[in-house]
Amino acid sequence: MSDDSMAPELKTVQTTEQLAACIRNLLKQNDSLSLRELESWGIAHNRPMPRASVGEARSGVRPPSKPLLLNLLAATDIQGDLEVQAWLDALDRVQASKASPPRQRRFGDLQSVPANRFFVEQDDLIEISHLIQRAQDEVWLWGTTLSMHIPYLDTYLEQALSRDVRVKVLLIKPGSAAMSMSAFRAGPDGMVHGLEERLAINLGLLDRLLERRTGMEVRLVDYLAPYTLYAYDPGLESGSMDLRLGSFHGQHELRPTFRLVRKRDGEWFDYFYEQFTSVWNSADEHRRMSQPSKDDTP
Repeated sequence: MSDDSMAPELKTVQTTEQLAACIRNLLKQNDSLSLRELESWGIAHNRPMPRASVGEARSGVRPPSKPLLLNLLAATDIQGDLEVQAWLDALDRVQASKASPPRQRRFGDLQSVPANRFFVEQDDLIEISHLIQRAQDEVWLWGTTLSMHIPYLDTYLEQALSRDVRVKVLLIKPGSAAMSMSAFRAGPDGMVHGLEERLAINLGLLDRLLERRTGMEVRLVDYLAPYTLYAYDPGLESGSMDLRLGSFHGQHELRPTFRLVRKRDGEWFDYFYEQFTSVWNSADEHRRMSQPSKDDTP
C-alpha cells in the first residue's frame, strides 16, 4: 500500500467526477485493486463493498456512501486521521453540491401501494433454479435448514459451481439455541429432532458438493434470522435478492415474500447485502466430515 498523501488533490474536490478521479488514483496507487478483490476483502473483513457500488463510485455514476468510503479507505490501508478526514471532507463537499440531501422518509412521504403489489405468498423453487442457472458470479442461500430447497437445488448448484459461479450457504448450527428457537417458531409440529435430522441430511448433500466441486462455502451460525434470503449475483449491477419473512406458528406456504433488485432498490439492497455479510462473518465454517477409507472399513 502506498504512503503517498492525496490530501492536496482532495482539497480541490467539488464534484462527483472529481471524487471518482481520486478514487481511481487511490486504487492505482494500490496495484490497481479490482472490484472483485475489494469485494472479497470486504466480505472477509466485515466491511461490505458490493462491486456494483464501488464501480459506480469509481466511474462517477454517484458518490459513495460514507460507510462505503470508509471501507474502501480501510481496504487501501488509509489510516491516518488527517488523511481519512480529507476524504470525508471531500465527500461532504460533493454531497453539499448536489440537491439537498433527502430527509428521513416516513409513510406519509410514500405513494400508497397495496401490500399485495409488493408481497407474494410463496417462493417458487422452479424460478429459484432458473435464477441460479442464470447467475454469472455468485449465489447466496441463507435459511434455517433449507430442508426443501437444498435437495431440489442440489443439481443446479453443482451446475453453477461447474461454471465457476461461487456459492455461499448459511444455515443454523446443529444443537444450538437457534435450533430450539426455530422449533418453537414452527409450532407444535416443529420438533427439534426433526429439524436436526433435516439439517443433517442437507449438510450431507452439501458435503458431497464440497467434495466434488470448488467454489462453495458453507457456514453455520447460532442465530435465527427473521427471514430466508436467496441472492443472485449480489455484487453485480444485475443483482437481485428474494427475502421470505419468518412466521410464528404460521403456514409455511403463506409467508410474505418480496424481491429486491439492485438497479431499482440500491439503498435497501445494500442493507440486506451488509446483513448477510455481518452474519456470514459471525458464523463458523462447516467442515465436511471425512469419509472412512477402504482400509478403515471393518
